[in-house]
Amino acid sequence: MPNSMKMLLDVNLPISVQLGQTHMRIRELLNLKKGSLVQLRRMAGEPVDIFIGGRLLAKGEITVVGDNLSVRIGQLYGEREKYKHL
Repeated sequence: MPNSMKMLLDVNLPISVQLGQTHMRIRELLNLKKGSLVQLRRMAGEPVDIFIGGRLLAKGEITVVGDNLSVRIGQLYGEREKYKHL
């Protein structure tokens, strides 16, 4: 592996998992309190989107490991397929 590639292996990138989305009126947003439920536009058990540096990289499923939530990678997107699902 070239030295330039080896240097990149230690770069940190933000990873985020999007559980779902919704739209709310400001009135509804202001009425949220502890214990409020926000309904998302995604079915329970449906794959979640995994983003690396703000770009969609994969789909995965939420799992529980001990007391922690985790995401199991299910489908990685390559250059050609990363926008097919949009």
